[in-house]
Amino acid sequence: MYLFIKLYPFFLFLLFLSGCSSQSKIENFEITEHSPENQYSYKNNLKNRGEVNLFVSFSGGGTRASAFSYGVLEVLRDTMISTATGRNSLLSEVDVITAVSGGSFTAAYYGLYGDKIFDDYEEVFLKRNIQHVLISGILNPLNWMKFIGSGFNRSELAVNYYDKHIFDGKTFADFRSDMPFVQINATDLSAGQPFIFRQEYFDFLCSDLSQFPVSRAVAASSAVPVAFAPIVLKNYHGCHESESAGDAIKTHYQDNTRTEQIKSGLFRYIEKDLVDYVHLVDGGVSDNLGVRVLYDTANILSNIPEISDEAASNPPKYLVLLIVNAAVSPVKRMDKDPKEPAIFEQLSAASAAQINRYNIETIQLIKDSLQAWASKLSKTADYEVKPFFIQIDFNGIQDKKRNRLLHTISTSLALPAEQVVELRSVARILLNKSPEFQRLITELNAPSNTPILNDY
Repeated sequence: MYLFIKLYPFFLFLLFLSGCSSQSKIENFEITEHSPENQYSYKNNLKNRGEVNLFVSFSGGGTRASAFSYGVLEVLRDTMISTATGRNSLLSEVDVITAVSGGSFTAAYYGLYGDKIFDDYEEVFLKRNIQHVLISGILNPLNWMKFIGSGFNRSELAVNYYDKHIFDGKTFADFRSDMPFVQINATDLSAGQPFIFRQEYFDFLCSDLSQFPVSRAVAASSAVPVAFAPIVLKNYHGCHESESAGDAIKTHYQDNTRTEQIKSGLFRYIEKDLVDYVHLVDGGVSDNLGVRVLYDTANILSNIPEISDEAASNPPKYLVLLIVNAAVSPVKRMDKDPKEPAIFEQLSAASAAQINRYNIETIQLIKDSLQAWASKLSKTADYEVKPFFIQIDFNGIQDKKRNRLLHTISTSLALPAEQVVELRSVARILLNKSPEFQRLITELNAPSNTPILNDY
């Protein structure tokens, strides 16, 4: 903090230089050929994968969230269950991973590389001091002139690093079809609502997601306002006369008053001369847990005919939501001091209070939605579709000293190796000790679920 205060005027100067950029770099391209079979969309990527439908959300929180979510993937990998095809890892049953900010690094890496994540992710990302690399780039005088009039800014430094050292230049066309459907979530700064990197959203911009770099999507998802410049998408317009984007939205969100704001926000993109560019910032601004978009997902899936009809004709036996929350609540200095808190501390506390209240309401909403969805599917099946709602966060650690230490881990892109190890360990402890998680494993490994294998 002392170093930041000393260099504060200098940082303001750099921010000024970044703000002088005449135009942000644009890397989303117009749809030139309609190829629905290649789109990274719900319709093409969410297939019925069996009797377990498992949705996972990774929260924001920098490398802290990345390491915590990585530990959850390790637990899911090591948890074996009985299925119709034999003994499988629970990780293989994950259908959707929705991720925000720090959690999007882990989700995207797993969606691109699969089990390779367990071999090199720590070296590639978790134990790298990426924050130092980015700050060094900002302080490098050779970059200063690039900040003026070239489209090069603080976020471009991040995109370039992520693209070269983490995601190897891959685009959304490179996401593996045998992996979960990965939703990377950012926030439309103007509308103040989530923007999800899937083709359904890019259709409103007449743009092709398949060519979009994964590194740029992750940079948008983690672009903390002011610290990073928004990632900008161009709205190409002109394709909606022959497309049914408006009708699709009406269908997807019909009779759902809670999603009226989302619907009106998406229609903004269709109206000519209203939105020519979309400025994207950290997904945590609109939904730091990534659970609102899970609720949105549930509503969309239940209203898309191709998916809802399949679910109705062949419903799963188990609906599972796993929320991985890496948020912290450190002790605030204002609680021990009668002096007026610093402006940054006041803003941070006010923002945290709003986010926490929003999260509480959202969690209850999605729990109710999960139960309602299971009940709806049960009516079309010869069996009861069983819902499981699993949530883990640091408050589940009962040891007070360990709990306090967890809540002091910073939200940054640089953590000591021992903290990375601790976060992985805590993820294993919390998930394995979760009563709802254990109830799920017991249910899946019950004798009635044990496959009968013929011995020929």
